[in-house]
Amino acid sequence: MNDGKKNYDINNDNKEKKIYSLADMYGKGELISWMKYAANTGDHSFINECIESKVSDFMYNNGKGKVMAISELVKIRNQERNAMLGAFRKKKNKGKSGPNILNDFNQEGGQNQGDLKKALKLLDGGKGGKGDHKYREIVWKLDERGTMGENLLGTCLMQGSPIHMNIAIKLVQQYPGLVNDIFISEDYYGLSALHQAIVNEDSYMTGFLLQNGADVNARCYGAFFCADDQKSGRTDSLEHEYVDLPSKTNYTGRMYFGEYPLSFAACTGQVDCYRLLRAKKADPNLKDTNGNTVLHMTVIHEKLDMLKLAYETGAKLQITNNQNLTPLTLAAKLGKKKMFEELLKLERQMIWCYGSSNCYSYPLSNIDTVDQETGNINNDCALSLVVYGDTPEHLNLIDGLIEDLLEAKWKVFGRRQLLRSFCAFSIYYLFFFMAFMNRPFSLTTAVITDGSIIPIMAKGQSYLNYFKKNDSQMENFINYSSNNNLNYVDFYESKYFRGGQCHLWNYDIPQGFGYIRLVSEIIVVMSVILQIVLEIKDFLHMGKRRWWQILKAFPAKLAYKCSWILIILMIPVRLLCGLHVYMLVFENVLSIITILFTTIHFLFYCRSIKFVGPFVLMIYTIIAQDMFRFVAIYFIFLLGFSQAFYLIFLSCERYDKLYYNGTVFNNIVADPLESIQRLFIMTVGEFMLFYKTLNSCPVRTMNVIGKVLFLIFEIGVSLTQFNLLIAMLTRTYESIANTRKEYKRQWAQVILALETSLSPQERLLAMFKYSKPIGTNKKKRAFVLNSKNKSSSDDIRAEKEMKAELLIEEKRNKIKKHFKEGTSAFIKKINSKTLINDISKKKEFPVSF
Repeated sequence: MNDGKKNYDINNDNKEKKIYSLADMYGKGELISWMKYAANTGDHSFINECIESKVSDFMYNNGKGKVMAISELVKIRNQERNAMLGAFRKKKNKGKSGPNILNDFNQEGGQNQGDLKKALKLLDGGKGGKGDHKYREIVWKLDERGTMGENLLGTCLMQGSPIHMNIAIKLVQQYPGLVNDIFISEDYYGLSALHQAIVNEDSYMTGFLLQNGADVNARCYGAFFCADDQKSGRTDSLEHEYVDLPSKTNYTGRMYFGEYPLSFAACTGQVDCYRLLRAKKADPNLKDTNGNTVLHMTVIHEKLDMLKLAYETGAKLQITNNQNLTPLTLAAKLGKKKMFEELLKLERQMIWCYGSSNCYSYPLSNIDTVDQETGNINNDCALSLVVYGDTPEHLNLIDGLIEDLLEAKWKVFGRRQLLRSFCAFSIYYLFFFMAFMNRPFSLTTAVITDGSIIPIMAKGQSYLNYFKKNDSQMENFINYSSNNNLNYVDFYESKYFRGGQCHLWNYDIPQGFGYIRLVSEIIVVMSVILQIVLEIKDFLHMGKRRWWQILKAFPAKLAYKCSWILIILMIPVRLLCGLHVYMLVFENVLSIITILFTTIHFLFYCRSIKFVGPFVLMIYTIIAQDMFRFVAIYFIFLLGFSQAFYLIFLSCERYDKLYYNGTVFNNIVADPLESIQRLFIMTVGEFMLFYKTLNSCPVRTMNVIGKVLFLIFEIGVSLTQFNLLIAMLTRTYESIANTRKEYKRQWAQVILALETSLSPQERLLAMFKYSKPIGTNKKKRAFVLNSKNKSSSDDIRAEKEMKAELLIEEKRNKIKKHFKEGTSAFIKKINSKTLINDISKKKEFPVSF
């Protein structure tokens, strides 16, 4: 085995592969010639003799195979992957391979093969189909395989011509072990002949392989059949055969078929192959490495007919994948409307039907955002995935059941909760407004400017008169400073909190309004602390993912929550006011930002209004997308042209000082930052002063260069880029305005955001109001929906059949309870007869070949 591994060179050319001397994909090879001869003459003796004499040399033990450790095969796969990735992206194997008991076992001749397989099955080999067995039987020698790690049977099936198919049949008849011999390469690892026959849409070959012992649960782990967004994250472990994949994926890729032959048949729409596999007991509920079953795969590839067939033949709707998604929630996540609606039909139950009216109940376990047992938020439900989806396909899913469920939530708690939240915020904003608008702004300006700007209250009075030099004397700052040669800060440094830069601690000014500010500030701070405590509680309860998902959908709410941090930060800044006047400046900056962030929160309530909500979204989208892209490009031009104009104006100024004593040219671009500001002002239309100054440059060369740059800037930036920005804004506006359902998404996001503010008990009580129990278990809830649309006869018949199946299932459960012994064989007999009758009636595929 080790020799085979060493000789297996993944970089060999096609010409060096001996396997292609027998048959290749281009119609050449010794077997191809003899097969053509047999087809023309009817004499198969030569082709049979050639297969028996020459093909056996390419296999272990003359076609009987050899058992190998999975860890050795994984090393080969990892070696090929690292050779393709390069030095910086190589990934080592994880885990330990453990002792290889095959090293001490003689497999030559095949005399002990039966005993070896029994021993391995007792150790760990009885786990076929789960990808965790430690040993695999390999028939074709590793060093004699093709460029894709294939055997001769795989080569014939890849070409698929009649000549190649006949050779494949003879190979299987002569060497049955080749049926389950897989590809050994990174791209196609695990690909079996059964997988190939299904991809070739060859139901006859599929049935032939199944009759000759093909494994119906064989798994293909190759990168070629992996999701596109997972290929770069593939890693191996010596402890198992399957490939470790990144958990986060959108299942992109046309060739992601789900590893199992049954999933391959479902994804390619092969009804006959699918029924053949089910007749051979292929399990539709087995999970691939991503946890996806056959139903998941039909959703990903939008195979509606195969979805119905899989469900009718035993596929379960409630199985979740590695992302905790059922087929229904996966359809919601990917925005597959047809699949989503069909899965809803399969999950629903008809309560009554009268004429054109009917009533259905939809189980809420995978639909509603509220957990039926705990009242916690279900992040992976269909409602949440649809509402927070950002594609046009998700908008189309809001119609129907989702919209009716949202309307029920709005009536039960949404409208009341939104009004309560708006009133509470309005009261908070009122005190917030009084706290900041009653500040002594004029006095603050005087302190920051060190008395350069003296605010006057009335004739002969100033705000400065309200500050004391000491407790018994009140002096005017202007007179005092002129007599004692003191600066503004020295005048108020008698006490730490009585100093000028700490004047915000003095609530005596302005007269009467200072105490209003004191009360308002206390209420605002207490409200902020309370809201922060509640927010931390919600964060711990919902989790980081859900918490951030909600905030990301509401930028106004995110800004409002940031204002809480700024308000808390202003407390230590004000306490440190005596250190330097810069602390007062810093507090004023924080105050301005806080006012903006708090006021923006009103936009959150506007999103639930039908005629305003889409426009709020337009503002968010324009700022986040259009403006960001424009500023990124515009800043590059602005930075380059500003420095060029700065050098031109500097040259003109120096020449003017040298030859004209500074009497001709007045430099309005004193430094690089001033140049950036001037160009920005010129961009928005004020360019007369700039051009007039440039025209007065005494250096003719600089004058001409400056005018050329001015012309290029005006055409390339002011005209082209700003018109491009206007076009981008227009496109964004029209795309959102023309989306009729955008309001529904904004309204739905507001409802779900309000739902998170409720306690788990309140959510459960609300859910009990808009749902009804399923059967006798009151914890399992369903949403009842009355419909006046006329149901087709097929729908009614399907509902009746579903009800009949449920009754049969209930009877079977009762039988299991009363008669434990012998019931398994009885039920198996019933199922087998039903399946045989179904196959014989439909006659959609041959039972035998």
